[in-house]
Amino acid sequence: MSLLALTAIIFYFNLITFGNGPVMIPLLQQRLVDQAHVLTFDQLLYAFAIGRVTPGQANVYVTAIGYFLFGLPGALLATAAIQLPGYAMLPLVHLHERFRQVAHVRRFIRGLTATSVGLILAATVGIGRETLTTVSAVVVFGLTFIMGYVLKWNPILSIAIATAIGLALYYLTS
Repeated sequence: MSLLALTAIIFYFNLITFGNGPVMIPLLQQRLVDQAHVLTFDQLLYAFAIGRVTPGQANVYVTAIGYFLFGLPGALLATAAIQLPGYAMLPLVHLHERFRQVAHVRRFIRGLTATSVGLILAATVGIGRETLTTVSAVVVFGLTFIMGYVLKWNPILSIAIATAIGLALYYLTS
């Protein structure tokens, strides 16, 4: 895969998912991990984790993917590919503001939102099936979920605590 091909894929996926970062995960997994074999599943998850704990937009993890595959030029072009569709959407935002009270537009937006939620859930289930294969992985997942979602703790703190517990479980069980 070339740097130009990667940039085009990221641009296209970002455009069709309306910049919704987590929704791109199953698309990127299918294209870069399953089909092209240029990225491992672990690298994809690592890039996503980096994006979740760093400040910025939800799809900043794509910059890490670009870096994994092509170094600094890959990171720069991947970042450009996730930024440019936002500018292409500006005319649509203006149209939405103008017609957002129209019933068909409201239903269309609700449909897009439901589709995004479905794709995020599909990505979550797919990732979970591949990674939650041990008791310690399930425990770490459960703890992270409780700390991050239920207790609303800082994501970095949640990940640090869950990682420490996961390491302790790993060393105790091996």
